[in-house]
Amino acid sequence: ESMKNIKKKKIIRLFLITALAGYVYAYYTYDVRGEQNPRKSENVLPGEIKLTANAIHPFWRTDAFPKNNMEVDANPVSFYWPSQRREFTQPLKRYDFQLSGKEDFSIIEEQSEGQNPSFYVTVKPLAQGKWFWRYREEGKSWQGPFSFVVTVNTRLDERPSAKAFVEAVGGDRPRMLMRKSRIPVVKEMFRKDGTTESIVKEAEKYFGVELPDKEWGGKFYKNGQRVFHNNKFPEDHIKSKITSGTWHNAIQALCRAYLLTGDEKYAKEALRWGLKVCSFDIMPNVLTYDNNPYPDGFCFAFYMNSVANIYDCLYDYMTPEQRETVRKNLAERLRYYYEYYCNRLENRCIDNHSWQISIAAFTRGAITAKDDIPEADKYLAYVYNIWTAIDPEQSRTDGGWFGGGYVAVNIDVWLEVPAYFRMFTGHNYYNTPFYKNHPYYFLYRQAPGSVEDGFSGDGYGGNGKGLGDKLRMWMGVLGVELNHPVANWLGSFEGGKKANKFDKVGWVRLTEGRPLKVDGVVKSPENLPQSRDFRDIGVVNMHTDLLHPANDLHVALRSSPYGTFGHNLASHNAFNVVYKGEYLFVPYGHRHGGAKNSAVCYRNSRGHNTVLIDGKGQPFSPEAYGWIPRFLNGEKLSYACGDASNAYDAAPFDRETGAFVAAGLKIDDYISRGVMKRFRRHVVLLRPSLILVYDELEAKQPVRWDWMLHCRYNMLADGSVLTVEGVDARVDVMGNTPMKAEVKDKPLFMPVNVDGRGGKKAGSSYPIKGTHAIVSTTTKCDKQRILTFIQAGNIEDIKKESEGIYMCGDWKIEAVMSPDKMANLKIVNRDGSVSFLLKDNTSGETVLREKISGKMVEKRVVDELPYHARGVEYISNVKK
Repeated sequence: ESMKNIKKKKIIRLFLITALAGYVYAYYTYDVRGEQNPRKSENVLPGEIKLTANAIHPFWRTDAFPKNNMEVDANPVSFYWPSQRREFTQPLKRYDFQLSGKEDFSIIEEQSEGQNPSFYVTVKPLAQGKWFWRYREEGKSWQGPFSFVVTVNTRLDERPSAKAFVEAVGGDRPRMLMRKSRIPVVKEMFRKDGTTESIVKEAEKYFGVELPDKEWGGKFYKNGQRVFHNNKFPEDHIKSKITSGTWHNAIQALCRAYLLTGDEKYAKEALRWGLKVCSFDIMPNVLTYDNNPYPDGFCFAFYMNSVANIYDCLYDYMTPEQRETVRKNLAERLRYYYEYYCNRLENRCIDNHSWQISIAAFTRGAITAKDDIPEADKYLAYVYNIWTAIDPEQSRTDGGWFGGGYVAVNIDVWLEVPAYFRMFTGHNYYNTPFYKNHPYYFLYRQAPGSVEDGFSGDGYGGNGKGLGDKLRMWMGVLGVELNHPVANWLGSFEGGKKANKFDKVGWVRLTEGRPLKVDGVVKSPENLPQSRDFRDIGVVNMHTDLLHPANDLHVALRSSPYGTFGHNLASHNAFNVVYKGEYLFVPYGHRHGGAKNSAVCYRNSRGHNTVLIDGKGQPFSPEAYGWIPRFLNGEKLSYACGDASNAYDAAPFDRETGAFVAAGLKIDDYISRGVMKRFRRHVVLLRPSLILVYDELEAKQPVRWDWMLHCRYNMLADGSVLTVEGVDARVDVMGNTPMKAEVKDKPLFMPVNVDGRGGKKAGSSYPIKGTHAIVSTTTKCDKQRILTFIQAGNIEDIKKESEGIYMCGDWKIEAVMSPDKMANLKIVNRDGSVSFLLKDNTSGETVLREKISGKMVEKRVVDELPYHARGVEYISNVKK
């Protein structure tokens, strides 16, 4: 080879290396706008982890997972990769997948060719060690390899394979609504306990009803009188045009009555309703009335259930022509669902409606279609594998749920789908970390006799102090299936509307002979810690007397890896306080309180106990996220840290921008973008009556820091001290620069019942409960430390001994208030039995020492990532 060519190759190689180095530097230092990206350019303090990823849960998946040698949490292993297919109207893509123990893929352990889903679940458990995987879109080059590790700590999931499940589905119909072999047993059981009588009474309502010729906006009449119309909304409200629930309830009740009585009059009437549903256009629109994809709407799920019930229950009753009509309708609905789910459920941040209702409808339809529709095997394998890979949608390990009480809408699916899987495999699908920990979430966020913790997704929670009927049933089921003392206890409480046994949430279990709760007297759980963290969703609940709300002081901290999207609100690093089972320092508002109120006072950070920058809050985007780096629980002291440093910098979604436009407001006046550099909030509960909130705040430029506090009572301000009328509660806010509190008794925009929901007059005002305070710096600064004392019950004077050193009752608190020094907090009690150090100067560890039973017990923690964050970009200064 000539020297000239060799020299030319060296120059090209040098150019490529230099260009690659420049790209890597730019990638880690600058963001997509070409500006220096603070998420990737700053030093990380000892013991800390700085998340530099744009999102932990992107709106649409952007990266393969798992990767970067991360330890996977379950075996068999689930793999995900991004797909450019976004809409169900786009053609299905095809993918290849390969798994190997060799980086060069010289030996292939498992593979798949031409599959539609953009995820894969291994057929069998993998051996411990390092593994490699890759994927490609058909006709394109391989992406990867990506590495992960299976260790001795990886949980073995012993559920049968998807193939085993699919092969087990079959037999005579009915097989979904009720297994044919169990009809005699169920008929006798339901006859004796009165369930059949209730079902027949329900079914009788649907005889003689004139069926409308159109689905959307149709009206039902019986004996000349209007029936089954919506009373929640005015007649002209768009939701009053929804009739799918009526069709579904009628067909379900009539089919069940037929199975339990054998009387053909119910079959005849069910078929009349069912064939009418089959005459409706399956896909009348691409979008629902609220601009979601049409299969995303609950209506589509209700009609899928209706058609599946007819096919399953009346299979032998129908004529061949009728059966073929229903079969074709069922096949088309299943196809739409499959094409809607593929690349969406495995790639979208949150797909609420699918996991709240429609995945169960799809499962029912595919079960009864098996053997009659060729694609049914593919559909069953998909639903089984997506359940294995993702369920539950929002937590992997700790049992938490972002929406608090909003979780109730998921319970139907959680009860039904595992019951169907078990029906054909015999396996207990609740034996996973999420379901085992789920009862703790309900207990710690709302012990019986207390209100909720105030973090309930859309809505702050009601004033109820007991579990609803559906939640009680759900806890009872988990108690039975897992022999779980907390679930058994929660499921045993009475109160609220009694759940009917024939209701859909209990039907499959009861027809299979599985109870909804344990029999006999259930004792309250014992030896529970007073606090618990739920980091998958980003909530910590800390109590002084967990099981006795009348004596309890409960503080909850939230900073969510899911960002601000869907039903999540812009409340990262917000805290709420419940005292003696009643709301004390929590927001108050209305989800549907009018455009201005919703955008600025309800969903915005202004409506929560967090921090604003120059009066501006967190954007609405999965990229505006927080997380819980640290948690420690002791007998006299509990501690949690929230990091919202990334929660104030993201482009708001178009939907949110549109909400501000609809309100006639400029979004830039209320949403911060790219000004926050660091926001770590440390919350310490000092039992029995003191809460410390220590904030580290840093911005790119001098700003006014606004510390928000919402109270359900009237507050009075004196400088930066707040007192509460009618409650023994006081708040002292101290900053390294002066701060002043202002109390307001009205939100910036009043909430209005704009559409007359709930039977109220449209345009009437909602009530205002309590007040809110804004404690602001009197001068602008780029760095601020804030130390807040919150006392409830036994209020002690706060004695300042010197700068940053205070005595409050038996507690001595030393806080580093200078923002030019590393933030630190040292707490000791008077008798020396408890000491707390926020940051060890060398390791960065948080250290708690407590004397318990005469022995000094020490606990140390550093930053720890939630599971899904372990596969994204971060910089760690944690010494192992």
